[in-house]
Amino acid sequence: MNEAIKGHLRQYPVFTVKDLAGTLDKPAEYASLQTYRWKKKNIIHEVEKGKYSFEEDPFVIASWILWPSYISGWAALQYYHLTEQLPFTIQVMTTRKRNKKSIKYGNAKIEFTTVKPSFLKGFQQILYHQKEIFIAEKEKAIVDAVATKRMSLNECTSIIQHNKNNLNLKRLFSYATMIKGLSKKIKAGIHD
Repeated sequence: MNEAIKGHLRQYPVFTVKDLAGTLDKPAEYASLQTYRWKKKNIIHEVEKGKYSFEEDPFVIASWILWPSYISGWAALQYYHLTEQLPFTIQVMTTRKRNKKSIKYGNAKIEFTTVKPSFLKGFQQILYHQKEIFIAEKEKAIVDAVATKRMSLNECTSIIQHNKNNLNLKRLFSYATMIKGLSKKIKAGIHD
């Protein structure tokens, strides 16, 4: 593979055949053949049909499979060191509907949760292994996990109590008001 082409494509954690065709200035059929050959030689990895990556780390590619989207839930909390659990599922919040709700990549499952556009907030772009990724703020990751029933209210309040100094409680309760009654339940749980 030409190093200039490889360097250009490496800018994107996930790229498509169309991206490659544009980079090569060749028809899509040619680019498709190239991706097939590179995949066979283990130069690139297939994320899902038509989407590829040089990256082996599923955390790097998870928020790049769909746009808009961001990593949230337990995987985000583990990134922020708010839990010792090592999740095998990376929850990705998105407004886009998909037929396939999850994909397997490397040793992880990437699971897509479709939310209303008004719920798609409280995330940021960060640098992770020299790649830009999109991830929930700590407080939003907690709210997302509870709202999508990936975390119990007891687990939620335990994380908050053990990490009060690392969390912005005002922001947390602001996000919690997006879910009917959640803010009151969390407040009651952390004051018990």
